[in-house]
Amino acid sequence: MHKSQLTKQAILLLGSLYTTQFVAFAFFSVAIVAIWREGGMSLEQLGFVSLLSMVWVVKFLWSPMVERYIQKHQGNYKKFLLIVQSLLVSSILLVSVFDVNTDKGIVFISLVVIGLLSATQDIATEGLAYKILKKSERGFGGTLKTIGGILGYVLGAGVALSIYEQVGWEITIFMLTFLSSLTLFQLLLYKESNSNFTPTDETISWKIFYKFWNTRNKKVWLIFLILFPMGMSIASGLLVPLLVDIGWDLEKIGFIKGVVGSVLGILSAIVSGWFLKYYSRKSVLIGVSLIEVVGFLLLILLYEGNTNIFINALAIGTVFISYGASMPIISALIMDHIENFPTAEYALQFTIYMFIGVIAGALGVSLSGTFGYETMIIASSVFSLVTMIFVLRYFKELEYERD
Repeated sequence: MHKSQLTKQAILLLGSLYTTQFVAFAFFSVAIVAIWREGGMSLEQLGFVSLLSMVWVVKFLWSPMVERYIQKHQGNYKKFLLIVQSLLVSSILLVSVFDVNTDKGIVFISLVVIGLLSATQDIATEGLAYKILKKSERGFGGTLKTIGGILGYVLGAGVALSIYEQVGWEITIFMLTFLSSLTLFQLLLYKESNSNFTPTDETISWKIFYKFWNTRNKKVWLIFLILFPMGMSIASGLLVPLLVDIGWDLEKIGFIKGVVGSVLGILSAIVSGWFLKYYSRKSVLIGVSLIEVVGFLLLILLYEGNTNIFINALAIGTVFISYGASMPIISALIMDHIENFPTAEYALQFTIYMFIGVIAGALGVSLSGTFGYETMIIASSVFSLVTMIFVLRYFKELEYERD
């Protein structure tokens, strides 16, 4: 039986790991675009910089190497995370030596390194979370992941950029270094148990990328991972350009996206995690999908000039609630499907979910130029409806279990 290791120390460590892996990366992949654009960098070059986020999409490629190291060290994640977090802190600090505008080449190379280290830290963190959490706690783990990601993004892409405007490059980098160092200090104090480590005779290799999906249940699960993110990603991608086109000013959009969206995302993640503790995975999935089916359609009313504040709030709020509520259930289900290699198998599954979301969001915006916002909003709702039907049809055996 998978025993719980969810102590207060473990909760704080997981929350810190999920936050700091995003803080520096958010600053260097989002805020740096604003800094360099202000300095005159062309949009073509900035587009190349934006590709940094793809590091998180392809992180599964080196997850077997991380898994091999963990297995070799008897399932000890602390040692590996100490190495990666130390390198991450050092890399962030090193960037402060260079000038953000005159040393763009060196800074960009540093950003790539920081992106790789952040993604690698995430691979190991998911393995540690799987080791710590028993099945009934995995929804809570997903809640920590969601809250940490949102806070990291707000701190890195929002707060750090504002601080940069006030105090400059070096002080901002020192702040990011300090925040990442807090996690390093927590790792040093963390006492890791090996009670949930189960050695395996199977050798980890890149064959896992296709062998993992061999069974019928895994193929059904793969279809779900493709279907589930499509509706919310299309709706999320459409939101900002839609608001611009109906005349909302950028300051108002920024407040909705940054402040309101973050608060709703955190609150919905907490509620979703709580529901997962008392209700089946299937029930929560159906609930989230049903909210999407109805809520996304309200965006049509917003686009067509509806002035009812309540309806408009529901339309916009559904987009943020959808993301926040989805992450705990997806994280829990991914852990439920892990067999032998937690770090590699989690990374493989989440990569598919994330990649489909990125593609669906981009296609939703592009196709809205041809078919119109209304058509793509309906498409987002339809994808959520199809997902709900799929869950009802094929997830009959998906029941909540107490460990």
